[in-house]
Amino acid sequence: MRLCFVVACMAGIGVGLVHLRKRESVARHELLTLETEHVRQRRTAQQQETERGFLTTPRQIADRARRMDIYPDRQPVHLAGPAERRRLQNTHRTRN
Repeated sequence: MRLCFVVACMAGIGVGLVHLRKRESVARHELLTLETEHVRQRRTAQQQETERGFLTTPRQIADRARRMDIYPDRQPVHLAGPAERRRLQNTHRTRN
């Protein structure tokens, strides 16, 4: 009787270990697949960043504008600093 109980426990432990090893193998395969996809996505992102960097150079922007028949003004844009902004805000206020 005791021997049957021990054999049944050993068989249960064996089946449990086989099940755990199978789940571990499946999880390892899934992890490898995700890592491979992550590397592919990272390479694609780097490639797109490089391409974007090239396409946003002033020469490339000017070439695309010329091809679309867009001729921007040649006057530079003057950005207002904090003091200039305050001065402009003070002059634009209306009095009631």
